Amino acid sequence: MAGNKFKFTDNLLKVYNYAFTEETTYGFYKPNEAMYVGVRMTEKQYNCPGCHKVFTVKIRNDNDGILYFSKGRIAQQKKVYEELDKDFPADWELMEKPYVYQLIGYCPDCAAEKLAASQDNGQRINNLCHELYLQDMLVYDKARQFTTDAVEKWLAGIQEPEELTRFDLTRPEIVQELIWIMVLSDTEACEKALQEYRDAVQPILYELNRLLEKATPAWKAYAPRSSSLPESMSDGEYHEYTLAFPADDTVGHDFYFPRMVEKSRVEMFVQQPRMESIQDLLSDAGFQEQWIDMVMDKANELTR
Repeated sequence: MAGNKFKFTDNLLKVYNYAFTEETTYGFYKPNEAMYVGVRMTEKQYNCPGCHKVFTVKIRNDNDGILYFSKGRIAQQKKVYEELDKDFPADWELMEKPYVYQLIGYCPDCAAEKLAASQDNGQRINNLCHELYLQDMLVYDKARQFTTDAVEKWLAGIQEPEELTRFDLTRPEIVQELIWIMVLSDTEACEKALQEYRDAVQPILYELNRLLEKATPAWKAYAPRSSSLPESMSDGEYHEYTLAFPADDTVGHDFYFPRMVEKSRVEMFVQQPRMESIQDLLSDAGFQEQWIDMVMDKANELTR
């Protein structure tokens, strides 16, 4: 189980991003002046058109603080600045002075109020796919927590050193096998989480398949993007010179932006294999290295 390299969650995340988040491909060249503009970008500001609040995210200082914007992205930013009634910096200021990247998108609260109940076919599909994605990630997170809880409960019940020291704790593979045996003997919480997951995703998948039957090949609707994700400042490609990384301590929130969504990509996400058995779930959650530390700490505690 521990050696299974395929992970449902990783695959679902990649396909979800392919359908709803990724807009550019990776490039391998350094930007040149004919195509790109150097910008000293220091932060992003998310402007919500619903509540009119402004949310600020600091940008990591990579590449001496300079990011390269495609000229098309500069043109887009000028339009956003104009819509927000802000003065766009002069050309010489872009590389010399701190630049604030402006976005207009619904904050999570306003999206819940204005978009969640939408009956528009495209928006409804986007909303349901996001809910499906959240359920996919939630059951994975629950499994990792519940398996750790099982290890903690097992260790809490050990009173005598011999219960651990009779095993060769100097060999990680022995310790790992021992822990897996204990995890597999206490799967009740994971089984309950898996059943709740099945109950939640079944009606979502049914509704999505029904809506996709009458969907157009592509549609424009709001899709969420986390403020903790890096974003390319190029309309065509992304690479190390164009990716704006949020500061490491950024707390991610989903902001909703209009974008074109392709039916074929959505169908790919909907049709992906999902976790069906307790073996699938435990394999996806995987072995956590912290468990070995927990066992060794318990052994040391008992033999002191």
